[in-house]
Amino acid sequence: MTDKTTQLSKPQSPEILIVDDERRMCDSLAYLLKAKDYEVATANCGRDALALLTEKRFDLAVLDVHLPDMLGTEIMDTIRVGSPDTIVIVITGDANLDSALAALKCVAYDYLRKPFEFEELLRTIENALNQSALKREKDKINEKLYLSEKKYRYLVQNSPDIIYTLDADGNFTFISEAVEHLLGFTIDDLIGKHYSLVVGEEDRGKARWFFNERRSRARTSTGIELRLKVVGQALPNEDVPQYLTVELKAMGIYEESTPDGQRLYVGTHGVIRDINERKRIQAQLQNADRMESLGTLAGGIAHDFNNLLMGVQGRSSLIAMDLEDCHPHREHLNAIDEYIHSAAHLTKQLLGLARGGKYEVKPTNLNELILKSSKMFGRTKKEIIIETEFHNANIVVEADRRQLEQVLLNLYVNAWQAMPEGGTLRLETRDVTLDEKKCRSYQVLPGRYVYLSVTDSGMGMDKKTLQHIFDPFFTTKDKSRGTGLGLASSYGIIHNHDGIINAYSEIGHGTTFNIYLPISEESVVEKCSSEQTISNGCETVLLVDDEAMIIEVGQSLLEKLGYQVIAVESGQESVEVIRRMGFKIDLVILDMIMPGLDGGKTFDRIREICPEIPVILSSGYAINGQAEKILSRGCNGYIQKPYSVSVLSQKVRQILDEANTSNQ
Repeated sequence: MTDKTTQLSKPQSPEILIVDDERRMCDSLAYLLKAKDYEVATANCGRDALALLTEKRFDLAVLDVHLPDMLGTEIMDTIRVGSPDTIVIVITGDANLDSALAALKCVAYDYLRKPFEFEELLRTIENALNQSALKREKDKINEKLYLSEKKYRYLVQNSPDIIYTLDADGNFTFISEAVEHLLGFTIDDLIGKHYSLVVGEEDRGKARWFFNERRSRARTSTGIELRLKVVGQALPNEDVPQYLTVELKAMGIYEESTPDGQRLYVGTHGVIRDINERKRIQAQLQNADRMESLGTLAGGIAHDFNNLLMGVQGRSSLIAMDLEDCHPHREHLNAIDEYIHSAAHLTKQLLGLARGGKYEVKPTNLNELILKSSKMFGRTKKEIIIETEFHNANIVVEADRRQLEQVLLNLYVNAWQAMPEGGTLRLETRDVTLDEKKCRSYQVLPGRYVYLSVTDSGMGMDKKTLQHIFDPFFTTKDKSRGTGLGLASSYGIIHNHDGIINAYSEIGHGTTFNIYLPISEESVVEKCSSEQTISNGCETVLLVDDEAMIIEVGQSLLEKLGYQVIAVESGQESVEVIRRMGFKIDLVILDMIMPGLDGGKTFDRIREICPEIPVILSSGYAINGQAEKILSRGCNGYIQKPYSVSVLSQKVRQILDEANTSNQ
């Protein structure tokens, strides 16, 4: 005989709407779901979906995020207003942090990444419908206190929330099984015990006040947040979650016990809901907004500052090119170059914080990069013993080499400052596989990763400090030893490489930074290191930059190197020059950020007119990975401001020689 409680909790023949621009996928899912006794309707665009939603109510919608005529979130907004009880499950081909958060903002129940198995979708649908049914039944419990014991037990024990009752003295008389997986206590641990056993010491006064309200019928508050103790959830090398933040709701229980109808307080019943996930999502949204604002500010500062440094660097180089090596002013010019180098390093940290993009992404041997950078660092820090252990000889990642070098240097310096009396710096890499569960919490894709650990034997950090080490401008050092940007920029760079970075530390036991980067199957192209030499030429170069200062020094430097230079201050002017002179231009040096026709649009126009002309992209800061996108469209190279005359000469010569070779 069928259990009537199950019949009440699981709706019969739910109505499901499938919205996806792939017609075959819609038809396949509809066929499979109908075989499971679901009523199914389909739509292949947002317009048809909205029309169906106005005609009837659906219990659940399976919705693609990217549709040909609108975003899935627009349909979700319509559902939320017109049919708030309809559950939404999002399917997407790019389940990154942005699409996940957008779905959560629109109150989606869950999201699946394509391709997925039908069984996975079916489980998600069944869970969603069951949760919806449980919610409806719980609402009925709040409205009617006298439900049958069987229905009450079923709903309570299948609820993700903790449901409890207390007697007049505050002792548990009932508590649902959810307490075991949320708090780690067994039911037997708590029955007959006072509620204060599970309440954090600092919140016991708040809890006492709350329950006294129910006793006195004051009920001025509908619910409170409390921290409850968690037991039996310690994990190796991770912080023990000692407390769980919950929302506590309760209602007093009274019974008539006197002839005149007075009701006496006999206890309390209520619900305890885990709100950690809600708080985590809120914190993620707040942090994302904060980092976006800081990144915009940092990027703007870095762009303008790098342009100023370019002007100083260029003038210094022009003076140096006219002086003999033995001239007394050489010493001052060398000092200026060192200051420019230090200032440029600071802007690199700002750019890492801004997460402005990877500029020259190439297959890189990570072990070789670690060996080279650690040896260079070790030469100046003799008091530190550097140990390396590579479990795989050849591990390749797709990376901007200079940015990864910056991350490694930041970690080396951090370790050195944690070991003022000297110590050991241990570097280890290995090939690992991260599953979907591990990746979901970091918003990266599952697969093969290289795991890099950087461990020092220094003084270590307490938990409070550890929570803030990746915050911008946070530092425990005095102003002469740190800006608070090193680890923040490292965090931005690693995440911009689709990786993970975190840290573990204990006072007196050192610190370990853990980095995961996706492994590449590409082969490393070996490139000989270039010396700081000057390469000359005689070709015609079109220099495009909206800063008059950059135009002046850039034109002078190129002319000193022997090139014929045409300088313009806008993208539109450069397009007109290309139209007029065509292949008489041998090379274009193109600024990235310009008003009107920016670097990306200018590059596309140049390629339309003269597809073979080589182009070098140049910028003090590339917003949101724009440089990487233009390079992927066929731009020949990138040069980061400020650059020295040797770097400029070698880059120009390299691109011209490569173009000449390919045209032969």
